[in-house]
Amino acid sequence: MKNDQKIVQKTEKRLRDLEAELTLHGYRSPISQFATLEDFIESIGGKAELSAAYQAFLDQLTSFKADENFRLSPAAERQLKKAHIALRPYQRAGIHWLDWLFNNHLHGLLADDMGLGKTLQSISLLHRAYEQTNSRQHSLILTPKSVIHHWKRELERFFPDIRTYEYHGPSRRKDYLQASTPITFISTYETVTNDLDTLKTVPFFYIILDEATRIKNPDSKRAQAVKALNGAHRLALSGTPVENQPAEMWSLFDFLMRGHLGKHGTFQRVFENPITAGDNKAAQKLGRRVKPFMLRRIKEDVANDLPEKIPMDEWCELSPEQRQLYGALQDQAKQIHESLRRGESVNYAANILPLLTKLKQICDHPALITQQNIPLMGRSEKFDWIVDKIGEIVQQREQVVVFSHFLGMLNLLEEALGQKKLSYIRIDGSTNKRQNLIDKFNRREQSVALCSIQATGYGINLIAANHVIHADRRWNPATENQATDRVHRIGQEKTVYVYRIMVRGTLEERIDALLSSKQEIADTIVKAAGEGARQWSREELLELLRPLD
Repeated sequence: MKNDQKIVQKTEKRLRDLEAELTLHGYRSPISQFATLEDFIESIGGKAELSAAYQAFLDQLTSFKADENFRLSPAAERQLKKAHIALRPYQRAGIHWLDWLFNNHLHGLLADDMGLGKTLQSISLLHRAYEQTNSRQHSLILTPKSVIHHWKRELERFFPDIRTYEYHGPSRRKDYLQASTPITFISTYETVTNDLDTLKTVPFFYIILDEATRIKNPDSKRAQAVKALNGAHRLALSGTPVENQPAEMWSLFDFLMRGHLGKHGTFQRVFENPITAGDNKAAQKLGRRVKPFMLRRIKEDVANDLPEKIPMDEWCELSPEQRQLYGALQDQAKQIHESLRRGESVNYAANILPLLTKLKQICDHPALITQQNIPLMGRSEKFDWIVDKIGEIVQQREQVVVFSHFLGMLNLLEEALGQKKLSYIRIDGSTNKRQNLIDKFNRREQSVALCSIQATGYGINLIAANHVIHADRRWNPATENQATDRVHRIGQEKTVYVYRIMVRGTLEERIDALLSSKQEIADTIVKAAGEGARQWSREELLELLRPLD
């Protein structure tokens, strides 16, 4: 067959443009130039020659359609019915997709919106995988410490024939890892990091990561430990697979399918740098690359039976005391503001974040800065509004969850509720027997739940409430949404009212204005892939630190 010289010349020109080196054996180009072989072939205008079997597999990979009527085994269906669990069509489709990945020895990211049942779908998959294979290997579920017991409880409720063990704490039994019958170990990321020498020698059947963004920093010891584990099948769960930057997606796939998104440096050059610079084509390309191995459904698309969620922004003013405290920090803020304006490097963690935190605390209540709690009321419009709103909700015989990321704010609210003789539960990182408190709240024995957003932003169910109050805004809107979804989730039967309380003219108003723009990158990827936010840019920091008007 005679070569078409025009095509040859065109290809050679593209190779020269790519600075490929001509050798005796053909052209050579550094592998770091491309994320994949397909990218290289596309860049030179080539066409991949694939075997019929491999092409059929690729076609199936890109055109697979999950079945909303997918059925588990008769025994599994009976057990779910016994546990009063009715799988929704989208959950059946999700299990079908996970089962398809399993049967094709592929790994995936289940990125459903919070509250849509990722736990149930993944446990159903695990049970089915053991049913199909009769594997004698153990499995490992990694989860934040606060929800270890939640996972064990759900496993035992859905499929009690799965033997489970909480591998955590000083008395954990390493010898159980040598058991001849399969055990599903439920552990934490920290425990894996500490016990890596032991755990990396275990050939696990399944490794499931709950809140998988815990390994979003590829350089962290936690991420490196998790990636050193030996698992035949891997599944990551995250309602927000992109929280701050596209590289977090790379780290998740480095656990799931090492090499699928190229080396880290290549990913940064091919995807991350262009995406953060606003290149939508790069974001769409990344989305297409992860799409076959990522399933993402949001409530609006699949859970039509969920009641409405109504967000309401409430605004108040600084009290004279708050304004005085806020103004006292302006000299410090002004110095940082000027340094940023001149383009100087300012340490975010050491200089900027503590200042922003103090400003936010002043907006909540001056006592968080002065440590003077008396009098409690009449010093912060925001605080008084929250206490009054709680009283109004309780008077209507309804329940409310209040989120704050300041433990001091929860302390003040506890004091105020005690004065008003209103019943409540409190959950933060130090809470013991939290499930007992959650159950008490959901049995409507308590009217108010005071929650640390860091400790309760995931893994719990508070559907007895139909009011949510965010006492202070998070830097990342995805975290705030996760917290709201503790109430607005499957099983909720009432309209959910979500109140965000902000102080005019302060950084809270500026944060509110900036947060909407911080969704853009993640939204672009996640339509093809998560929700999330960028780090604050220099211009945004200048706006946050602008003095009071």
